Amino acid sequence: MIFRDYKFQIVFRLGILTLLGYGLLYYTFIDVNYIRVFFLGIFSLIVLIALFYYLIRVHKLTSSFLDAILNNDFTVKYPEQHENKSIKQLFRKFNLVNERFSQSIQEQANQYQYLLALINQLKIAVVAFDARERVHVVNSAFKGLVNEKEVIRMSSLKSLSPHLYKEVISLEPNQQKVVKAVIGNTTHQFSVAASIFKLRQKQYTLVSMQDIHSELDQNEMQAWQKLIRVLTHEIMNSVAPVVSLSGSLESIVQSTNTNSFVENKKTLLEGMDAIKVRSQGLMNFTQAYRKLTRVPAPNLKEVEVSKFLQPIETLFRQSLTETDIKFTVQANGNANLLLDPDLMQQVLINLLKNAQEAVDSTNGEIRLTYNSQPDGHTTLIVSDNGTGIPEEIADQIFIPFYTTKAEGSGIGLSLAKQIIQQHGGQLTFETSNNGTSFYIKL
Repeated sequence: MIFRDYKFQIVFRLGILTLLGYGLLYYTFIDVNYIRVFFLGIFSLIVLIALFYYLIRVHKLTSSFLDAILNNDFTVKYPEQHENKSIKQLFRKFNLVNERFSQSIQEQANQYQYLLALINQLKIAVVAFDARERVHVVNSAFKGLVNEKEVIRMSSLKSLSPHLYKEVISLEPNQQKVVKAVIGNTTHQFSVAASIFKLRQKQYTLVSMQDIHSELDQNEMQAWQKLIRVLTHEIMNSVAPVVSLSGSLESIVQSTNTNSFVENKKTLLEGMDAIKVRSQGLMNFTQAYRKLTRVPAPNLKEVEVSKFLQPIETLFRQSLTETDIKFTVQANGNANLLLDPDLMQQVLINLLKNAQEAVDSTNGEIRLTYNSQPDGHTTLIVSDNGTGIPEEIADQIFIPFYTTKAEGSGIGLSLAKQIIQQHGGQLTFETSNNGTSFYIKL
């Protein structure tokens, strides 16, 4: 509406100038009348000056309005009572735009204050800084960590712990790690994560830090309790019968004379053989424990997925030829993996053997799948359609020496998880009545 009226004002004045121009031409060259030419010239000059003044005024008003916007000044109030209808409407729109901008800025300020209040309630330390390590957002937990009321630069963290500062600054986008740092005379362990975001063409790093030392201590204690419980169970299973049998043999020997020795010889030999068997079992258990605690460091190599999976596929296809178990291998993509082929094949073989034991030999199905994730990670999945892992033992399957198999050692899954962790990956699982899937994320 404003611009329509603005155009009308311009066209109206140009129309008058055009008519006056025709009049000047007519009375100058056709019906010569210099008095009329003089007055028409005066009128043309007045209209031209008025048009020029109108254009300059609108331009100045618009320029002043835009300058105020560029300076984030939305407090200017333009008078809506004006004799010129176009200017009046222009001022009204100016005021409306200022009002909308003011509301938007106020909403953004409210959202920012809400965000600050939200992160200040977090017990996790949060800080955002730019490429020059200048802090732009920080919460109360981070201030409390560095023991400063105001945090201007990341050097505040450096003063607290140079090692922690170095680890935080060197974090890659979307990277998460546990950092051990000594603050004062106390050792802390922080779970540190970083992400990158851009705002107004500038890049910022957002870091979150949580002291998980107490949680790790608690988890470590629980892990030790579970391990000791299993070790005690295994050792007592071997030692108790040996002690009992030794006592019985001792009684036989003490009560045996020369005449009855031949009669008790068979009993003594059977008893000593039983002690030998149990002692060998205890020795095997000790060897298994040594194997678990001496996992070699992975010798990482770049391996093509198809070539890595081929030997495993061949091995299990041959072992399943005499059964009705369906075995499929699917590689979604053929990227290169950085891993230790021998150790990783050992993990997959262990998982596939577990899957083979879990499925029905008549209509069982086992799948080995490779997926490449958009975030750059890769996932190997071993899944079966067995009956699943019972809920009551699901949280214990990675505990060393825990097993439900009569001939099992109980170190397979715990060893597999340790190998995956040495590769910087994760071993997780999902289970239901329709089967179980183990996920290796690298």
